[in-house]
Amino acid sequence: MVTAPTTLRDIARACGVSVSTVSRALANNPAIAKKTRETIQAIAKELDYRPNAQARALKSSRTDAIGLVVPSLINPFFSAMAAAIEDEANQAGYATIITSSGENTPKITEAIEALRARQVDGIIAVPHAKSVEMLEHVARSTPLLFIDRYIHGSNIPAVVSNSAPGIKAALEALASRGHKKIGYLAGPQTTSTGLERLKDFQRFCEELGLEQIIHHGGYLHEEGFTGTQKLLEQHPTALIAGDSMMTFGALEALYRENVDIGKQIALVGFDDFVFMRIQPAPVSIIDQNVEEMGRTALRNLVASFAGKSPPEGAVVQTRFIARESIEFSP
Repeated sequence: MVTAPTTLRDIARACGVSVSTVSRALANNPAIAKKTRETIQAIAKELDYRPNAQARALKSSRTDAIGLVVPSLINPFFSAMAAAIEDEANQAGYATIITSSGENTPKITEAIEALRARQVDGIIAVPHAKSVEMLEHVARSTPLLFIDRYIHGSNIPAVVSNSAPGIKAALEALASRGHKKIGYLAGPQTTSTGLERLKDFQRFCEELGLEQIIHHGGYLHEEGFTGTQKLLEQHPTALIAGDSMMTFGALEALYRENVDIGKQIALVGFDDFVFMRIQPAPVSIIDQNVEEMGRTALRNLVASFAGKSPPEGAVVQTRFIARESIEFSP
């Protein structure tokens, strides 16, 4: 048998006080004596009282919910991002509604509209460049903050990483070990991250006098797999993968080709996940600190609710973590 949810009136009846007194006590209003507040709160807990979120939202014009749009939850980078944002949101008293865009314009439009229909207080989104007009329209009425990427020409703020420090340090580490021919698995060139990382790789290779071999990959680890096979045909002594999915593809291809990482070739991946550290040769990483990115984005979005200004963007610096995968010297 399903019982009706406990109401403020039920608690008031059990405590012998007015509904308004119960309401103030549950809000921890100091106008109600401490002992009375504690008694009412204890009885509310015994009766399994749950605040009516919808009623509260109607009264305050707030839903205490955040929307998050990521390209895919299969990609562990975006899963880690979502987990960090959700945890930070919970600590701030917000629920998180997470949806995915599949890296295509119709789906991101559908995802954003679904979140707006639920009247979320704000949205964090990994943007799709072809959706810029729709996203700018949304930003006029709903606080919107990009994460991981920005869109050239758009004024919507973004929390992103700066790939330059990590890529430069990785190339310097390889050059110091005698590497002169470096293969690079580039991420998709339709994103700001893919474009900027490739430019940084090319710039620092030129500064260090290193030969470059570039394969243009994409969103899927299969593209990193085939790209690695093609790069190996040109005999680089080291490989750098431009994002986490390219890293997974590179690992699979090197294992398939029986190339001994750290002894026959040097490998640098992107994004520091635990399984990178438990490989036969733990993988050296360019780390963008996805947790810091997610938490910063959530805090900046929530901070914007207090005023009329858009959320603030931020830049998180990458770092290079050297491990056994680069011990090989040609």
